[in-house]
Amino acid sequence: MSLRCAVAGLNRGAKFVELLQANADCEVVAVCDPRPFKLDEQSGIDGFADFEQMLETAKPDLVALITPGPAHAGQSLMALQAGANVLVETPNVYSAEDASAIVDTVRETDLNYMLAEDYIYMGWCQRLAERVAEGVLGTVLGGMAEYTHDCRGAAFLNEEGNTRPLSAAGERGLTPLWRFSDLPPLAYSSHTLGPLLHLMGDRCVTATGIVAGRQDVVGVDMFPLETAIFETESGGTINLTNGFMLSHPFVFFLALYGTEGSIRVMSTDYTDPEALRVVISTDEAGPGWRDWPMQWHERDDDRDHLQVMVDAPAPFDEARSMDFCLPGVLAHESARRGGERIDIPLF
Repeated sequence: MSLRCAVAGLNRGAKFVELLQANADCEVVAVCDPRPFKLDEQSGIDGFADFEQMLETAKPDLVALITPGPAHAGQSLMALQAGANVLVETPNVYSAEDASAIVDTVRETDLNYMLAEDYIYMGWCQRLAERVAEGVLGTVLGGMAEYTHDCRGAAFLNEEGNTRPLSAAGERGLTPLWRFSDLPPLAYSSHTLGPLLHLMGDRCVTATGIVAGRQDVVGVDMFPLETAIFETESGGTINLTNGFMLSHPFVFFLALYGTEGSIRVMSTDYTDPEALRVVISTDEAGPGWRDWPMQWHERDDDRDHLQVMVDAPAPFDEARSMDFCLPGVLAHESARRGGERIDIPLF
């Protein structure tokens, strides 16, 4: 019997409609988006402008939340309380209170909840996980990562519905886009923190954060660049830097430090496999870095990494989903409090 699935949010969510339809165990029976033209693009599927109405009418078994980040926690709770399993994009929560409420509800309802952290399913992460598990780095002591992306070109919407750059601040009729107004950089931590914790087999227990360039722009408390230091349960450290509203083209960077070796992963274009470079240094091979050829998206099983994410039994439960995102949220809170060290709830 197929799972009755619903997808909320039809920008990137349109891809999730395709992915779920391609799963033989799933049938997309409803989509939700406040924009009528987006609903019209999904012909043959019942469309709803209102999320609660969709839950009541379609009664889905699973809801994929591909909506703006600030809606994720509330919609997750509504879906779980309506009896639906939840697949949710990052950031899945914006506070420890959000996380606790969701975890409690998941366990009360005995449903599944998973963060759709797709980087973990990419080919490079698949291959590194296998080698790290073999012990090529010895004992992993810590990690470092950076996720920076110049998003200044789409900070506002004007009255005609067109995006406007950050430099347009002050023009009449502008509405801040949520990625500018409601996305502190460290809240979007799972693309780097998720793979690091996955590779390390660890989780964060404390968070300390600091902000560079914090300023008020047309009433929005903007955080251009944020850095976090996490202490892990095994006694390791993770250094994480994120930034979006700054002059810095896309960079994804990740490093692992071990007792017998270290690795560095860097991509300057997430759409170009050739933009990925991985280097490794090990005691066994002698001093110095050497290239470690690796594919960005392509997996050893030749499957689309996003399709694997929606096909496989959920490997990350509600607790692990919080491990990948909540530490960044609390590091941002630490930065707001002047660098106060904050304990991270472990679920």
